[in-house]
Amino acid sequence: MIGSRAPANDAPPDYRTPASTHAARRSHLTVVTDPVRPAGQADDGELQWFSVGRFDFELGGTLPDVTLAYRTWGRLNAAGDNAVIVLHALTGDPLAAGPGGWWTPMIGAGAAIDTDDAFVVCVNVVGGCSGSTGPASVDPLTRRPYAMRFPLVSIGDMVLAQRRLLESLGVTRLVAIGGSIGGLQALEWATRHPDMVAAAVPIAATGALGPMGIAVHGELGRRAIMADPDWRGGEYQNEGTFPAAGLATARMAAMTTYHSRESLGQRFGRNPATRPDTWPAFGPTFDVESYLHHHGDKLVRRFDANSYLYLSRAMDLYDVGRDGGEAHWLNEVAAPVLLVGIRTDWLFPPDEIEALADRMAAAGVDAAYAEIDSPHGHDAFLKEWDQLDAILTPFLRSI
Repeated sequence: MIGSRAPANDAPPDYRTPASTHAARRSHLTVVTDPVRPAGQADDGELQWFSVGRFDFELGGTLPDVTLAYRTWGRLNAAGDNAVIVLHALTGDPLAAGPGGWWTPMIGAGAAIDTDDAFVVCVNVVGGCSGSTGPASVDPLTRRPYAMRFPLVSIGDMVLAQRRLLESLGVTRLVAIGGSIGGLQALEWATRHPDMVAAAVPIAATGALGPMGIAVHGELGRRAIMADPDWRGGEYQNEGTFPAAGLATARMAAMTTYHSRESLGQRFGRNPATRPDTWPAFGPTFDVESYLHHHGDKLVRRFDANSYLYLSRAMDLYDVGRDGGEAHWLNEVAAPVLLVGIRTDWLFPPDEIEALADRMAAAGVDAAYAEIDSPHGHDAFLKEWDQLDAILTPFLRSI
């Protein structure tokens, strides 16, 4: 099913529960279907859905149907070879461009990703909670949310489902570009689906997340969620609760990995809190603490806790060299690849990204490395618009 239109309010499922009150609420994913539109006929940025059909997951398990939520900008040409898939980060969504879009400065008429020439697609990943099938979706057999019965999701699953959508839209060639977990997907496109890839731009991503990232960004967050008594073994939707405190704490741990020593020092130092306390205070609080509390509360208002478990685990498990070794898969790459690092990123350190570019080049890939000079750490790919434009525009125009 292609082109099912969005609900009237054009909004993803709402998981908004202030963490400060630890209030509980039920959350349900509802897929609204209208008569199918022809591919490519939706308005720019309109939320649409596509039914992938039966889906076998890489790590085991099958679902009778998987639905993807997506948005598009621009128009696909007759040859189907002007597509750009923009791949969102861990808690991202398909709203990459337009008002409120997380990459709006990079996408549009005359922008680095120029919608006058390109057909831009952004898809909510399998396992997500912004319209695509995930743990919060209702199992048609039990009529209850899948919860932890949902199959483990891999980066490979995300990309395979995306490929089925893009082929249904008539796409024959594409540029894959994304940051963080989106960068892992761009690598997956380049190595496992080279027949469709005209170029790939993995940003702030390597072939595998290191142990520090797995520990702080991944496992600490997952354990915070699972230790929350309102998690209920993942069955919180069925039991009328929500692990707000656990999810907020997971976000706080992750936020430390998205910054750098420079950015935290420059922005907060040891300054006292400037925001009102939303969590119980234990003595005087610092500005950096209230910042973490704010972002923890903010994520709880829009994201599903089980999706966070599944997507963070997919990020940890990704290995570009799985099932054959890195050298084998780098030899499969048939298109130019631009790898982009960030000077102060410690989640995906720039020296590791540059080393991957060197190994690609040694394997005969048309690979290059560029670096964003920013104090903002991992999150710089969502902030440094001028540098991103200077890096991406010449590369994309050269394809």
